[in-house]
Amino acid sequence: MLRSPRRKSRTERPSLAHRRQGYRVSLLASIVLLGAIFIGGLWPIRLLPYDPLKMSLRDRFLPVMAVDSTGRHHLLGTDGLGRDMVSRLAYSARYSLIIAVSAALVTTLFAIVLGLSAGYVGGTYDAIVMRAVDALLSMPVILMAVALAAIIGRGLGTLVVILAITGWANYTRVLRAEALALRDSMFVESARAIGCGTLRVLVTHVLPNTLSVITVMSTFSIGRFILLESSISFLGMGISPPRSSWGVMIGDAQQYLFEAPMASVLPGVMIVLAVLAINFLGDALRDKWDPHARHM
Repeated sequence: MLRSPRRKSRTERPSLAHRRQGYRVSLLASIVLLGAIFIGGLWPIRLLPYDPLKMSLRDRFLPVMAVDSTGRHHLLGTDGLGRDMVSRLAYSARYSLIIAVSAALVTTLFAIVLGLSAGYVGGTYDAIVMRAVDALLSMPVILMAVALAAIIGRGLGTLVVILAITGWANYTRVLRAEALALRDSMFVESARAIGCGTLRVLVTHVLPNTLSVITVMSTFSIGRFILLESSISFLGMGISPPRSSWGVMIGDAQQYLFEAPMASVLPGVMIVLAVLAINFLGDALRDKWDPHARHM
């Protein structure tokens, strides 16, 4: 005897609605937080509460809501050189975000060229690209990044190149799989049948159908590069002074962790909040474009 499919009870439907509502709230909060971080990072230095580069050794490690020797209020205190923590966090956010976003853009372009072409062309070229990917994935990322920083040197552009070199392998492998799936599709075969060359097929047919994957992976890679840049800067191989990032702030304050813990905790909290906000945004983009995830 055939039975009709079980309908969801009234108690199940509200729970699903509550989950979706909670997800929307967390997504909205993440977007607001991410927007605030980007605005703070791009805010002109002259409009910050205090000069983030001005030092005052008499006012080292002031606590939260403290007043310095000149009568100025510091909402989050000062660091080891007497610089205002709010201004330093905003100033450091600028370089952390610039490095992470620039590295994500370079990685995206590199992975698009190698991943899509390897998956579509195949053969010896595909084998060479994938062996390079396997070789890179077999190395510890932090160790390789620190070694490259020691060889090439410190600097903003150098750090972007190092992050891009260490981050393109996973991205390339995913885009290669997408190109392999699209290579035998009907619209690609039709394009080849009417005489379209390899480059035209890749640009006009394969690339537009992978934009959702590219966007989602680029979003996640920004958060990954923020963490990786912070790790490299914490080890002293990041950007050079007077430039600063959240990782540099943690590295500078590590020896005063018990004396002034907020100097290390605050930039660490900013890293966590930024990465969480970016990951929530990436999850939302994935659920929007993936029909399987959207109906779960």
